[in-house]
Amino acid sequence: MLPDLPVYDEDDHGKPFPFNITREKELAIFSHLINEGKSGILSIYGQPGTGKSELIIHYQKEALNRGVEFYLVNAQYSRAEPGSFLRLLLEQIGVSNPYVPPLEAINMHIHQLEKKGIRFVVAIDSYERFEKLDEWFRQSFLPSLPASSILIFCGRKPLNASWKASIWYPFIQSIELTNFTIGQYDAAFQTLDSELTKKAWHFSSGNPYALSLCVQKLHQTNEWKESDEQSVYRTVVKEWLSELEDDHLLPYIEVASIGRYIQQEKIEVMLDREMPRKDFEALVSLSFFEETESGWYLNSLFKRAMRDDLRRRKPSYYEHLWKRALIYCRTFIQQQDRLMESAEISEFFYLLNEPMMRAALFDHESLSSYSMTSARNEDWPEILPFLKENSLIKSQVSTDFVDEMSGKTYQHHVPENINQLESSFVTQEMIESIGVQHVKLLWNHDGVVSGVAFLIPIQASTLPDLKRRPVTRSYFNQLSLTEEKRISARKTPSGWVIRYLGVKDVTRMEDRKALLYHLLPLILTEGILIASTPLPFYQELLNQFRFEEIPEAEHYDYGPSRPSKTYELDLRNSRLPLYLETFAKALGVNLIETPLDHFEFTPREKEVATLVIQGYSNAKLAKELSLSEVTIKKHLSRLYEKTGVKNRTQLTKVILERR
Repeated sequence: MLPDLPVYDEDDHGKPFPFNITREKELAIFSHLINEGKSGILSIYGQPGTGKSELIIHYQKEALNRGVEFYLVNAQYSRAEPGSFLRLLLEQIGVSNPYVPPLEAINMHIHQLEKKGIRFVVAIDSYERFEKLDEWFRQSFLPSLPASSILIFCGRKPLNASWKASIWYPFIQSIELTNFTIGQYDAAFQTLDSELTKKAWHFSSGNPYALSLCVQKLHQTNEWKESDEQSVYRTVVKEWLSELEDDHLLPYIEVASIGRYIQQEKIEVMLDREMPRKDFEALVSLSFFEETESGWYLNSLFKRAMRDDLRRRKPSYYEHLWKRALIYCRTFIQQQDRLMESAEISEFFYLLNEPMMRAALFDHESLSSYSMTSARNEDWPEILPFLKENSLIKSQVSTDFVDEMSGKTYQHHVPENINQLESSFVTQEMIESIGVQHVKLLWNHDGVVSGVAFLIPIQASTLPDLKRRPVTRSYFNQLSLTEEKRISARKTPSGWVIRYLGVKDVTRMEDRKALLYHLLPLILTEGILIASTPLPFYQELLNQFRFEEIPEAEHYDYGPSRPSKTYELDLRNSRLPLYLETFAKALGVNLIETPLDHFEFTPREKEVATLVIQGYSNAKLAKELSLSEVTIKKHLSRLYEKTGVKNRTQLTKVILERR
């Protein structure tokens, strides 16, 4: 633990320190340079709120305790030019000579310290604001310093590639500060309820700054309130946006907060206008963006905070952008000349998360904290517990429980003929013959595997086995000869069988829901999906995902007293886009665009505009909508203002031109 660090304190920027944290490794690096009398360059970086400035302050305390001079310059208070930096450094040093240039005065002072055997450290905080001075630091400032110098560059990003190509690269040590695990801050919460500590950690994503704000709120109220969440979010947004030099990138950041990833094309579609390439490059160079194969991702905490802020400030605009993102996904999937990627389907379901929650399909807020990955050979220790007899019996056949969704009580009894049940179990040999990558692991927010799904590709090599084995034979033996030939003729799978779904703890309904919630977006393709289960819980979920029951494929492979239904979702012949559209519509989301969708109209304003286009007078509008004519006039004024027109005729023309 860092010594003498109070739970609450203030640094130079007025931000609360995080509570006691573990940074032994980072402190040891600095101590080693001091102890060994070595020179070096430390590049400390991390996303906003990870404790960079705090670490610098602890370096400063240690240096001063060891008789080492420590000069700290904050780039937030300086223009990005050599003269401004040097003047700030001179102020820290405490010497001034109007007849000597700043760099020369600094060198004179430093060399005097060297003669006295006094070492020194120059630290620059918020260095991302000084990036344009990189070359000056490498070619002018660093060469003028003694060989024993220690320099610290502290910012949101690591030193760029130009440093790697310079003579200074061998002297650079990079220190990345990341979010905390729950174990790194437990001690500070000893006086708080354990459930509150978990909520704070999940809410903040382990970000030290956000956690410190949560700690303050919880110590004041000892309860978790929505108003406190909003307060923390506003503070987080303000802090992270301090990286922007101006506001011209803000609309793009707002767009990036909706959905999981962003690309230039997606931004342009959502905003319905072109985005200059230089703006996109500037956007994704911000410290809170990370590039991946699917696109650029916004930091999860900042994304939630930004999205919440946008939704509260501009709800109609937020709804407009959200719907445009859904339409973009649907259009992308519909285009036959583009490579079908599960990332787009997964994004579609991610965006539908809120209406799905409202519709009680998935009513547990923590679903988004789960993740699903394809298993690898090294993951067998995670898979094997699910393949043991007892685990499988408990997973496939559980005790009584109440379904949260329907309120029904289901009774699950272990069948009398256990041997018959065992014959239908998934085995390690079966998985190895098909490929361990077809096992999907469900990871919970603690990084533990809480569920497993096993998929079997429907193709020529697996068809004989599917026709022979229990559970799948009832469906595949009733296929027509024509359909079998179609499957055998394809070089790629015709679809997938969801062969096994299992969770470690059958009493955790959210684990069961998360298993299907995260699985389906990965396997929705131009093909067929087959699932068979005796459990009413999964049967109801499959129905809600619009699977169709195949009565002739019902079987008793799990036991004579356990009828198991078989379900099919047929997405062949380009049915996938229509399925997604229909699924969204069932949740109250209409993906068919109208001219009104291009404007930031509220639902009521859309009603008024629709009737105006149809020629309704103010009096008729008032009667139709059960409003006063005064209210109608106010709505019309706002419509004129939003579209930049002056009357009904111009309003109608502007709207209809967007067809």
